[in-house]
Amino acid sequence: MRDDSPGGERWVSLAVWSPEVVQEPMANFLVEQTSRGVEFKGSWIKAYCRQGEEARHCLKQLRRYYQDLQQQYPELPKLKVLQEDLHDENWAETWKTFFKPIRVGSSIVVKPSWESYEPSAEQVVIEIDPERAFGTGNHPSTALCIEILEHIISSVSVGEGDSGPSVLDVGTGSGILGIVAARQGAQRVLGLEIDPEAFEAAQRNVDRNGVGEAMSVSLTPLDQVEQTFDVVVANLTASLLTQMAEDLAGHVSAKGSLLLSGILAEQVEEVAKCFETRYFKVVDSRATEEWHAILMRRKK
Repeated sequence: MRDDSPGGERWVSLAVWSPEVVQEPMANFLVEQTSRGVEFKGSWIKAYCRQGEEARHCLKQLRRYYQDLQQQYPELPKLKVLQEDLHDENWAETWKTFFKPIRVGSSIVVKPSWESYEPSAEQVVIEIDPERAFGTGNHPSTALCIEILEHIISSVSVGEGDSGPSVLDVGTGSGILGIVAARQGAQRVLGLEIDPEAFEAAQRNVDRNGVGEAMSVSLTPLDQVEQTFDVVVANLTASLLTQMAEDLAGHVSAKGSLLLSGILAEQVEEVAKCFETRYFKVVDSRATEEWHAILMRRKK
């Protein structure tokens, strides 16, 4: 966790009301602005800043960003932000109490580095600290991907002599999905990221979780990657998935799987049709709250 501030500073919380359609980009924005994790409470996203210039700058950037979102989503209401002074002088450390080990899927437990956890025999512990790179397992779109990845990797890896599938994680963020795949038995995992800071965070998490032999992280653009993969996963947004459809589909091997997430309920049909025109079909679809993930394979 990158927070080397001295004790005794004053802190504020910024609670932003965020409709489902922009919840993920708003969370990403707040994580990037503050370099800290955010807390989800229903439709509210809570971020934490130092009082003074940092908080003022974050609010200024937030207003600008929300205006940009309103251009894309004219139905968005007026921005709602609740600001609260925090009187705990050790807030730079105590905010971490909001991040506890969480169980995702059937066997994955995601925890921050400062929390201890004793796993059962069947559990796999992934250690991810909330920082500028999105992906701690708390968001439904990430959790859905992990749930489906567990099933995919185990089903592909059960054959005699099978060394595990190859996996491409597009927009890897913290690296959590690639790390899950590696820990579940994937032979080779490549995480792609265009943000240099997220790339560095993902590399730290690869090292922290001891999967460096199986997983690598790269800033290489997707259209410059030459290999195909048994599993391609992209937890992005519906608009990015449709924009990148040709490149995503082109990196799936002949009998491979394509896992797409970050999709709202009303966007599922549009995304599915976009890939169906590229000879894919939906073989699994799962939802948590308003968020959906779809698993697709090539039509025979």
